[in-house]
Amino acid sequence: MLNPSLDAAALADDFRRLGRIRIPDVLLPEAAAALHACLQTEIPWRLYCYDNRQPPKHRALKLRQEDLAAMSPEQRQGLQSEILRQARDRFQYVYQAFDLIEGHRRGEQPGLFAYQLMQHLAGDAFFDFARTLTGDEEIGLIDGHATRYIAGHFLKDHADESPFEQRRFAYVLSVTKDWTVDMGGLLHFMDEDGQVVDSYVPTFNSLTIFAVPTPHLVSYVPPWVAGERLSLTGWFTVPRD
Repeated sequence: MLNPSLDAAALADDFRRLGRIRIPDVLLPEAAAALHACLQTEIPWRLYCYDNRQPPKHRALKLRQEDLAAMSPEQRQGLQSEILRQARDRFQYVYQAFDLIEGHRRGEQPGLFAYQLMQHLAGDAFFDFARTLTGDEEIGLIDGHATRYIAGHFLKDHADESPFEQRRFAYVLSVTKDWTVDMGGLLHFMDEDGQVVDSYVPTFNSLTIFAVPTPHLVSYVPPWVAGERLSLTGWFTVPRD
């Protein structure tokens, strides 16, 4: 599924100089098209958001479509208002996602092409590519979430650090089509002073990899946007002993 013309050794210098890289045409065309179709029509999306009022272990909310359908219009509006209120001065996010590792383990939506792709990314060939690119021989695990940003979605400034696993690198495999800079949903990278030093507009069939920790955010998608920012996202981690 990976484009055989990619040369990890040739890309490694650029990656190590900045600690990030975006690689175009990363999948074979037929694989990129199949992933786009899968994310557009087959994923059982959850609404991911954060509730700072809860204990730390319970702050990350993952609401199924049936959970949202069971809420009254007033409750849904109240949730949206609370998300925006908390976003004024705290970490916050709201977007749609689906955990592909957990979904596959539970047997949910069997046959998804995204499951096949994750199996490929977890294989030796892709890890040989990733280790050569990053220079890190210790990475040995990858996870993955299908993600969908539409109007009103965002992800505030964070650095992807976790107390639960040794994350070395984050990745975004984008299959977003027909996206322009004024539609928001940009991946912004910041320096230690909080200033934007680089920005990536979502593109089709591109792979972004960056070191953890790196401050970054996904900018707000304005209400007039009708498109979908579709991607697979996750981390390369070091296996626990």
